[in-house]
Amino acid sequence: MGFRNRRYSDVSGRKFIVALGGIFVALVVSYPFLPIVNDSSSELWVVLGILVGIPGLVLLYGGYRLPQTDIRSELYPTVGKWCLRGIVVGFAIMLPIVLASDDPNIVGNTLLLTALGSLAGFGAGMYDAQAKTRQLELQETIDQLETSNERLERHQQYTDDILDAIDDVFYVVDENGSLERWNQSLLEVSGYTAEEISSMTAADFFRSDDRDAAMDAVRKGFESGSVDVELKLRTKDGDTVPFEFVGSTLKNTSGDPVLAGIGRDVSDRVEREQRLEESNERLEQFAYAASHDLQEPLRMVSSYLRLIEDRADEELTEETEEFLEFAVDGADRMRDMIDGLLAYSRIETQGEELEPVDLNEVIRDVRDDLEMRITESDADVNIEELPRVVGDKHQLHQLFQNLLSNAIEYSGNEPPQVQISATQTDSMWEISVQDEGIGIEPDEQGRIFEVFQRLHSRNDHEGSGIGLAVCERIVERHGGEIWVESEPGEGATFSFTLPAEDEYDR
Repeated sequence: MGFRNRRYSDVSGRKFIVALGGIFVALVVSYPFLPIVNDSSSELWVVLGILVGIPGLVLLYGGYRLPQTDIRSELYPTVGKWCLRGIVVGFAIMLPIVLASDDPNIVGNTLLLTALGSLAGFGAGMYDAQAKTRQLELQETIDQLETSNERLERHQQYTDDILDAIDDVFYVVDENGSLERWNQSLLEVSGYTAEEISSMTAADFFRSDDRDAAMDAVRKGFESGSVDVELKLRTKDGDTVPFEFVGSTLKNTSGDPVLAGIGRDVSDRVEREQRLEESNERLEQFAYAASHDLQEPLRMVSSYLRLIEDRADEELTEETEEFLEFAVDGADRMRDMIDGLLAYSRIETQGEELEPVDLNEVIRDVRDDLEMRITESDADVNIEELPRVVGDKHQLHQLFQNLLSNAIEYSGNEPPQVQISATQTDSMWEISVQDEGIGIEPDEQGRIFEVFQRLHSRNDHEGSGIGLAVCERIVERHGGEIWVESEPGEGATFSFTLPAEDEYDR
């Protein structure tokens, strides 16, 4: 209803202006013929035509053109009211003229003064309406800004509530490490107040020995676009809590790059890993001790069996000799298994410090050690240029020796064909040892890296069944992975990853 009334008022305001202009034009045209006119001279008619007709035409045109102006339609009545005020002023001026003159031309002077007054009112009304239009637009802009600010504040509060509901620490830091935003979890974990955190940098949350690492992580995050680092966060009380921080770069509202992410308390995981590491260490110590202690009685059994065989050679029956051979062979196999178990248990405890290693030197030494076997089997070992990696040189020697020995052992009836190559993937080198031997069944590829797992009988192929398990343990100690790709009768490709030399200083 209010809209209809306003719309009617807008239209009526404009119609009033047009009608007023039309009245003035009609009166000036019909002036000589009006019965109440006492002076119808042509000179006066011309004067009135100019001074009354022109304002009438202006009102007609101006009223018609109002929609094309920047004046809002609801302010059209304002212009009409100013025209009325001009007419009132014209009548006010006419009153003393009538009183002071003996023969005033009432009709002509009234037309003249009201026409000029309405024209002046039209101009003032246009100015007033334009000013009020600007005022309304300004007020609407202010209202829109206030509404936008309210929405922004609600959205800000909503975002803060979501972030505060997260148990993990949320953070946003700039390139200098200064915190731009955080959630309630950071206050709860660190013990600092919001005012204290606002003046802190990322480095202030860590002890002096971890601060450089923290700032390096921030720097690398901006350089690479992401970061993943584990550090011990220092609380206000001086305690430390292991945290894993991950983040990605993005731009803030000012267009500046920032690093945003979360930090997660990994105390439980670290504790589990420590317990697992301690358990593994105890198991390794047990395996080493058990294997070491078993060697001496096995050596005695094997020695006495050989003494019996040597001293009673003429007195033994053929069947007894066969039994003795089985016993000696079993003891020898048991000794090989114990040696393998010892080597397996020493990988973590007896390994050397990881450092840059030239794999070309390693594979050259392996070839020298296997030279007789390579020659006897007429093997063709083709080795591409290999990279420098970070590793334990002696363990890498054992890794290549085991894989190359297997490639020769399982070559089938044809002379072994072995290809060793390397390709780089990000920060790791992928090394492949490919043969053209008997291959591996798909359903057996998953268990060949388990301890004492054999795919063939000892009569067909020698070995303790622990070589590939040792290979896997060595690769895992270097932070890599090992796997096999094979089809029966088409050979096998053993691939593993090692860290590139560039990672040594990181």
